[in-house]
Amino acid sequence: MRRPHYEKVQDLLSPEAFEARLDSVIAEWGGLLDRETAAMVVVERLGRSVASFTRVADLEEGMEANLRATVVSISPVRTFTRQDGTEGRVTNLELRDESGSCRFALWDDDVGLVERGKVAVGTTVRALDCYVKRTNFGLDVSRGKFGALLVEAV
Repeated sequence: MRRPHYEKVQDLLSPEAFEARLDSVIAEWGGLLDRETAAMVVVERLGRSVASFTRVADLEEGMEANLRATVVSISPVRTFTRQDGTEGRVTNLELRDESGSCRFALWDDDVGLVERGKVAVGTTVRALDCYVKRTNFGLDVSRGKFGALLVEAV
């Protein structure tokens, strides 16, 4: 029997226990989830990710990517005025994985993650649905419109 995503948690659960959790999740959702989607829920609940992550060294201009990296530095928050007269805020994180580092911009409401201490030096984050562009500073990564910056539990 094919068990989608089981390989990501096989060190935590037997195949039978995984199947039991799948059945439980499907029942919890009133039968609305197929087995593959339920498997994703089980894997995430066990603290593992179903997302595939791009290595920093493999980032290229114009691509969309998911990253998993550690925050190694945070720039001071800057406030600026946009062309339309509204105020904006930005801070830059330096993210590093085993292959290299990149700059990750946090804009406006996302700056609060740093101010509230949710994102700090040493924090491991998952940056999902991000886009990569070239700037005067090299490759910059930012959260896409529907993206997220998730802090991994310690």
